[in-house]
Amino acid sequence: MKQIKRPVTVLWNARAGWDEGEQEAEAVRQVLTEVDPDLKFQKLDKGHDIAQQCEKCLDSGSQVLVAAGGDGTINAVASALVHKPAALGVIPAGTLNHFARDLSIEIDPEKAARQLAEGREITVDVGCVNDRIFINNSVLGIYPVYRAARESYEARGLGKTGVGRFLAVLGGILRVFWRVPHMAVRLVINGETRVMRTPFVLVANNEHELEEWRIGRRTSLSEGRLWVYVMRKSSRWSLLRFFFSFIFGRFSKKDAFEEFRVRELRIETKRKRIGVGVDGEIVHMQSPLEYRSLPKALRVIAPSSYLTDAKGQAES
Repeated sequence: MKQIKRPVTVLWNARAGWDEGEQEAEAVRQVLTEVDPDLKFQKLDKGHDIAQQCEKCLDSGSQVLVAAGGDGTINAVASALVHKPAALGVIPAGTLNHFARDLSIEIDPEKAARQLAEGREITVDVGCVNDRIFINNSVLGIYPVYRAARESYEARGLGKTGVGRFLAVLGGILRVFWRVPHMAVRLVINGETRVMRTPFVLVANNEHELEEWRIGRRTSLSEGRLWVYVMRKSSRWSLLRFFFSFIFGRFSKKDAFEEFRVRELRIETKRKRIGVGVDGEIVHMQSPLEYRSLPKALRVIAPSSYLTDAKGQAES
């Protein structure tokens, strides 16, 4: 079987969610050493500049950079590899692991490393907002407000225990439901303008499922389109109804969202700077927000069984 390219470097986020971090890391190291006996294994502690670390790895000749962490870590490594000949490997160790899930990568680190060792290189799309890369999605409205509220509670001391973090999450949710922050947005799509008032906008790198129990899942990572989901103006109680409909698997995106399928998009807001969720991380950007799809801009090592389109044809 053809092995992945080498040299290989693993960038392990030491703050990721592995219960037995050192043991998991050693298991990954042993598997990937079979591919590259000179494997480099770099631990990323708090304060490390991941982009700078990636550039050093590329300058030293690494052909595969393995991101071992959550979606934020994977985003940071992927951003350094866009339009580069080196490929991204993924060992999921976060909470949601959206990108790994869509590539059919095992959540268990050792199994994911084995898939990586036996995997193959494909190309996938990424999205871009004001030159910031996203591999999953970008969001406006409710989510940034929720994150800001939750982090505020955690900063007051609630982030130190499991119960405290739960209360911070609950407080963030209650803040959103109480305020129901709506924003006026001007969408410029294919030269046409739509003005809408909405509590939430999701710009997705390829189509996201938004119904039943497959929220956020994608069947394709390479269709070269952004899918834009704009929630219709909602009262506090209709948002609560949407929430419970989602919990009980009766959520209908047709009732909640207007959808657009685009290659490029401009979103203008009244605020000069706005909080934007980018693969789960909140960044503040200057309005207008310029979104575009970058088709097949990222090389990724996918499991050998991964199929890249609905017809089941493997991409070489």
